[in-house]
Amino acid sequence: MLGVHLSDLRKVSLNERVKFALILSTKTHPKFKNSGNKFYFELRQNVEEYFRSNKLSKFGDHRLVIKTVILLLAYFGSYGFILFAGLPAWVAWILAAVMGFAIAGIGMGVMHDANHGSYSKYRWLNKILGKTADLLGASSSNWINQHNKLHHTYTNIYEHDEDVNGKGLFRFSPDAPLKKIHRYQHIYWTLMYGLLTLGWYFADFSAYKKYRKWGLNTKQGKAKRRELAELIAFKVFFLLYLIVIPLLVTDYAWWQILIGFLTTHYTAGLILSVVFQMAHVVDKFDLDHHEPFTGETKVEWAVHQIQNTFNFATRNKWLTWYVGGLNFQIEHHLFPTISHVHYPQLYKIIKSTSQKYGVNYQEFTSFREAFVSHLVFLRKLGRPQLAMA
Repeated sequence: MLGVHLSDLRKVSLNERVKFALILSTKTHPKFKNSGNKFYFELRQNVEEYFRSNKLSKFGDHRLVIKTVILLLAYFGSYGFILFAGLPAWVAWILAAVMGFAIAGIGMGVMHDANHGSYSKYRWLNKILGKTADLLGASSSNWINQHNKLHHTYTNIYEHDEDVNGKGLFRFSPDAPLKKIHRYQHIYWTLMYGLLTLGWYFADFSAYKKYRKWGLNTKQGKAKRRELAELIAFKVFFLLYLIVIPLLVTDYAWWQILIGFLTTHYTAGLILSVVFQMAHVVDKFDLDHHEPFTGETKVEWAVHQIQNTFNFATRNKWLTWYVGGLNFQIEHHLFPTISHVHYPQLYKIIKSTSQKYGVNYQEFTSFREAFVSHLVFLRKLGRPQLAMA
């Protein structure tokens, strides 16, 4: 229950609400300023009215189903051709990269909605499609704890939002310790970002233990054993179908298969890392006047989300399709239980309501502008003297 944001409270039991309130009241977790929440109240009303007046479901529709079919066919179709078509190694290598593009697309446009419960009104379908994370090497259970419960509640708050925890290798927050290596993080990101999905694969068992220790995962008895068994089974299956089966079925050398495997996951990791970081770690923060977080935000939860989240290239329909609406990051953070197919319409509502209340709605007009801003911010965080210049 830890980290469930305000927009989800009405969907949980009274017992869980009390539990959540007790957790947030402790000194170990950040508190959000209570300023009456007038802005968020009206914003929710405006969004509800949009769906009610247009008689629309908040879940995904045929567009999301078509996307799911296309992306899954791209991934498993490429895999099938590699196994059985007897292709030259260089063609198989290109298809391995296509699989990487498909993994990133599935993660952003299918798994993401499913694990937020916004893909379908049917929980069983959300659960099945959420398991695509496990099929592609990551734990859906860990992802829900890290992303839904921590990142979406404590966005950009260092030591609470794990998305800005660079594990010492990167400095994504001005509150993180500065190391000598960070002077070059705006350069070596090109090597390290691509290792994201492989990092998830190898870190999932330690993450599983960590989230249980933190109380994010409270399953006990048979449910706990079943979850752990699933985690192990998916890890084994992942290696079997991506490495062992190609070794047995194809004529490619072991090192060619290894290169293909690494190409697939480097491609996926690079895309996912860049898209994630452009939404939260960019050069729009005023480092000159940054004050370390002291335990309570200066603004309410909804305003905090907008101040720490950035849209980019919202007019690019192809990009919106591929990244699962994550370029409408503000809309997603405020209403994560609404499918991303509705974000372009919510964009106008949220932006106009923000302007009414004087909330600074921040966005980049293009992908390039956001990408450059991220690299500039990486450089400033690694060399604080630049921010003071």
